Amino acid sequence: MKGNMMKWLAVMLVVGLLAATGAIAGDESITGTVEKNDKGVVVISADNGDQYIVMGKDLTSMVGKTVKATGTLAEGKSGKILTVVSVEPVKK
Repeated sequence: MKGNMMKWLAVMLVVGLLAATGAIAGDESITGTVEKNDKGVVVISADNGDQYIVMGKDLTSMVGKTVKATGTLAEGKSGKILTVVSVEPVKK
């Protein structure tokens, strides 16, 4: 019985760690132009017209450039939020 409890705790720990790192939820990639909105917040204006508030990385130096940003998507009070894990420039 004690062995089963330890296995159960180990499984729950692994699942929790995977969820915390985004491995279960999965990362999304957004391609678009880095811009500053009228409030001075850095956003990515995606090719489909959606705007994503950028969190997690400072993309100020990339304003005006087209990028492919990968990260975790969320919906906040201010709109769609992309917590960026990686970003790479896109050549047109």
